[in-house]
Amino acid sequence: MPATLPPEARPLDAPLPRELTGSEHGWLTRYRIYPVFSGPWVRGRWRLALSLLGALLAMFGLGALLTPEPMLPLVALSAAIVEWLVPLVLGPLAGAWVRRRHWPAAAEQRALWAAVAALVLSVAAFSEWGTEPLKQRLAEWAGKVDAQGQRQKVVLAIGVTVTSPDPAASEPMHERKGASTPQRAVNALFNGLITFSLAGGFAVLRLRRERELLVSLARDHALAQAQAERREAELRLSVLAAQVEPHFLFNTLAGVRSAIASDPARASDMVDRLVAYLRAAIPRLRGDGGAEATLANQAETVRAYLALMQSRMPRLSFSLDIPPELAQLPFPPLMLISLAENAVRHGVEPKIGPAHVALQARREPDGGLAVTVADDGVGFGGATAGTGLGLANLRERLQQLHKGRACLTLKARPEGGVAATITLPPEAATP
Repeated sequence: MPATLPPEARPLDAPLPRELTGSEHGWLTRYRIYPVFSGPWVRGRWRLALSLLGALLAMFGLGALLTPEPMLPLVALSAAIVEWLVPLVLGPLAGAWVRRRHWPAAAEQRALWAAVAALVLSVAAFSEWGTEPLKQRLAEWAGKVDAQGQRQKVVLAIGVTVTSPDPAASEPMHERKGASTPQRAVNALFNGLITFSLAGGFAVLRLRRERELLVSLARDHALAQAQAERREAELRLSVLAAQVEPHFLFNTLAGVRSAIASDPARASDMVDRLVAYLRAAIPRLRGDGGAEATLANQAETVRAYLALMQSRMPRLSFSLDIPPELAQLPFPPLMLISLAENAVRHGVEPKIGPAHVALQARREPDGGLAVTVADDGVGFGGATAGTGLGLANLRERLQQLHKGRACLTLKARPEGGVAATITLPPEAATP
């Protein structure tokens, strides 16, 4: 799912962008890659919480089984089970129901807070007025009551259960007669915090942060896309200018004119090659060319360009070596013609005597694709990196298209001239 979609337009059950969630998640934390209160998030949170509660209850249960009367601690634990399971189950369900209403963000946030508050208050009311009746009924059902019909009370500790002959001493702290109001308030605050967490209160806070991050990420992606489109437009304009700029046409037509009288066949050949080149180049400049840009049709534009240059400079020769199995691989448009134009302008034209330009494609050992445009022209004094604006635009465009996994390198050739190589990663070099 594209990360450029705003939060309200994203499918609720679709994973969040990796920029927000990272990639290292185990079985218990995998739910965090989904939006808060989505279906996968709710199920994953239940899985995590029930695993933790199950481990805790197992420790208490082990202590209960080691006592002479195992039903007593189970009766005492019943209220805690209700207080934990009710918010754990109902909180995420209520949150998922609210989110699937697709209300505006502010209304959704208010509804989520209302659901969490209702659960916290309900559990607090049950803890205050419903705990003892529940335990009393279970004790009566299990036959664990004294002669007056009152349940036998116990004190629970992790891993063990301890009974006491002193009824007053055996009561939990919040049940003892004379327990201080501050102590009861602390207990209520602690229980309320647990209920708040289980019901999804912290998740509501996370949802707000999640929305802010999605909006920020969508803004960043939109900006990056706009910059990429601007660079694409600049590249297209620069290539168009290089291909049909007036002096280019004037020089070609001047060559045709001078050849008409002395070498009519050569003049006719120059006109034919100019027409072939324009037919190859102009249609691809009218659209973005991205959908149908293959190595074969990009190389065909280069062939037409070099053939035209050869008609103007007979000392120029060229060759194209593209294995058939690589011809239909996708390749970014307008890049090869830029490298070919660079080779002619900065390598071949300044050189005295014969010059050669070669285009070669090959598979890399890792499955990637490498395409080289090499000339044996004047070179650039042994430097190994280009600094021109056109080359910088090509590098930025490769970075944008392939997230830093594609590159453009320039190297001086031992025999003279420059070899410019575009390398694409394996995932980009598949049909």
